[in-house]
Amino acid sequence: MSARGLVFLSIVAVALSACALPAPVYGLRPEYPMAFLDISGTPKSAFVEVETLQPTLRWEAFSDAAARKDDRGGRLNGIRDVSYDLRIFLAEEGHPGDVFYARSELPEPSHKLETPLLPRAKYFWTVRARFTLDGVTRVTPWARIHGSGSSDFVSPSRYYFGLSAPAR
Repeated sequence: MSARGLVFLSIVAVALSACALPAPVYGLRPEYPMAFLDISGTPKSAFVEVETLQPTLRWEAFSDAAARKDDRGGRLNGIRDVSYDLRIFLAEEGHPGDVFYARSELPEPSHKLETPLLPRAKYFWTVRARFTLDGVTRVTPWARIHGSGSSDFVSPSRYYFGLSAPAR
């Protein structure tokens, strides 16, 4: 291979390593900001920059029409009182640190932050559904990127979704 070809391949490899790929998700899928994998090494959450310091985070609704359609036993039709719990953690050396923001029993699958993010800070965020089934309150696992090493046993998880605050 020529020197020019090697240079071209090197540039392509560097460009690809800086890219992010849509992430496979376990739990509720984030809609804004979306979940991406940082492929620059061990797969982990990419920190996706939001447009404002008080973004409206959005995620898929729990037990949507498609899931109910596939529910052959009709169990999902017994779900009542769906709400959502949201947690945002400050990122510390690639891992979730202290809880920065938390809300429970949100009525919709979206929430505009009431407290502004810190400019240029990085965060991990996650959401879960809370619902009643057969008269018992239940919760889903916290949503996260699905991959080797991600599990419900470690909380908070470095596989939660990444977000980055803008400068202003």
